[in-house]
Amino acid sequence: MSYELIGGEMADFTDREPVDGALAAYLIGLLRPLGGRVLVAGPHATALIDALTPFAEVTCLVRSQPDAAALSGRGVTVLCGSLAKLTGTERYDAVVALDGVERLCSVEGPQYDWAESVRVLHRVLRPGGALLLAVENELGVHRLVDRATVTFAHTTDAWCPLGEFGTKPGSPARLESRLAAAGLTVGWLGAAWPLPAAPEFAATPAALREESSGALSAAAVASVAAAFAGRPVLSDPRRLTAAAIRAGVGAEFAPAWLVCAFRGADPGLAVPPVLTGGGPAAELPAGRVLEELLIGACLRHDLPAIRRLLAGWVERAPAAGLDSVLVDGDTYTVLDPARATGEPGAALRRFAHTLLAGGYAQPWPAAADVPSLTTILLAAAGLADAVGATGPAPAAPDSLREHEEQVRRLEEQLADAAVRVAYVETELIHRDAELRRARLQIDAFSGKVGYRIARLGARAARRAVRALRRSPLFKD
Repeated sequence: MSYELIGGEMADFTDREPVDGALAAYLIGLLRPLGGRVLVAGPHATALIDALTPFAEVTCLVRSQPDAAALSGRGVTVLCGSLAKLTGTERYDAVVALDGVERLCSVEGPQYDWAESVRVLHRVLRPGGALLLAVENELGVHRLVDRATVTFAHTTDAWCPLGEFGTKPGSPARLESRLAAAGLTVGWLGAAWPLPAAPEFAATPAALREESSGALSAAAVASVAAAFAGRPVLSDPRRLTAAAIRAGVGAEFAPAWLVCAFRGADPGLAVPPVLTGGGPAAELPAGRVLEELLIGACLRHDLPAIRRLLAGWVERAPAAGLDSVLVDGDTYTVLDPARATGEPGAALRRFAHTLLAGGYAQPWPAAADVPSLTTILLAAAGLADAVGATGPAPAAPDSLREHEEQVRRLEEQLADAAVRVAYVETELIHRDAELRRARLQIDAFSGKVGYRIARLGARAARRAVRALRRSPLFKD
């Protein structure tokens, strides 16, 4: 056995879904100037641990004995047990806890709350050492759309599911305050999307509060769309994410917060304000997302604005999706030119699906299906001769609220059809009654002697009138 049992280890248990991702690896790479000894607290993907070994002496703390056995052959020191058994005799230049502190204690020992866990991590830091910490937001978008309640033990590792009743700070401001109270100086704090275990995009609260944060909104929504595609949710997380960032409270509703804090003064470890993928984001253009502007114009029934926006898109960026184009006045900027390889018909079909599935009001209520609305949008864009893409709808979150909206729309269509059917039935009954009366009259008169005499008399009268008109007396 090449790992050390420090007490509180869990023999027949494995932590699921360790934190992973290129963004986490980039943050870990920023610790290179600190060098020295690094403690990795909690379950982390092996790729993150391997990113540390070239420049630091790594010690891993895990509570699962099978996880400790899996790490023992990677050239790192492995401590297996509970956070409560970690003494302050060993000091580290950096502590990495990007999985948070919730999975550091075991059933074999005391259950530390968030503040107590942070105090232990602070205690094992050397003066000037750095702490990379992730804090899951219980009011994050991922929680708000989750169909399952977090205060019930759905998995074996959630034997104490406190949810929103825990002691974690509930906002970035409170997080900074709580870390300062624990003796830590926050050097960088970023709101991360789409999931705490797999962050792909992060930005500081100040960057998210800027009025021209359309590019940040598009990046966050894109990461959320990929993570939640096909996943059962209460409501569409893409819509909630975009709305929160537009309202200036994106950081407060982010799924997690990533923090780089120091025991003592900030040594000047530079972290960019916006991180995407595996590093700092390029310079982001100003403007609003085209799809959001079009939805707003549809809600206002502003047909000139719809035609103007679509015409500008067709002229400048027809191969890009509406959700990846920023509009700033007459400037249309494609966020990811490498992905701008689509057809306008496909983009407008996706937008038609978004309008209908999301329950957005639009100026063409008669267009109650995607093909009809796509045809109208093509015409509004000046592409009347183009053909809208066919096939299944694009992958999207399996949203209960959007399903309810579809049911409501179908109920309206059924109610409208029922009114039309009732009107047609009334007309048929009325005309059937008139036809029945006409047939009765025909049957009553067609076989009688009086009817035949009347027909002969009428015929004779018509001949007499025609003869009289031809006579010379009539002409005079």
